[in-house]
Amino acid sequence: MESLTVLYDARCELCRRVHSWLEAQPSYIPLEFVAAGSPEAWRRYPDLDHAATLEELTAISDTGDVYAGAAGWLICLWALRDYRAWSLTLSSPALMPQAQRFITWVAQNRWRLGMSEAAAYCTEEPGVSSCQIAT
Repeated sequence: MESLTVLYDARCELCRRVHSWLEAQPSYIPLEFVAAGSPEAWRRYPDLDHAATLEELTAISDTGDVYAGAAGWLICLWALRDYRAWSLTLSSPALMPQAQRFITWVAQNRWRLGMSEAAAYCTEEPGVSSCQIAT
């Protein structure tokens, strides 16, 4: 693997903060960031489930491997110089179930976790998530 493209939900404050944090970290391989569900994401990855990429962080290697949810987070940590050991530890059989539960909880609560002075108003209908941020 020579590079990793990370699809993140650009509508989400927490996701944008994580994007900035990941981008600032020294890495073993280049990380490129593309807004999930964007025209650029659709152009690059036409066969991907783009609705799912808005729900969970998704990373795609230059070889075409797709990592979503906990696997996406762990491959991002694996790419970072200071966090590769953490990624290997968290992906061990003993810790992976806890890592998956935690990452799923964060993904499900990202709108609340990302709010600072802004308030997010979200509606969820089957197959559709929509959030407005009011400042």
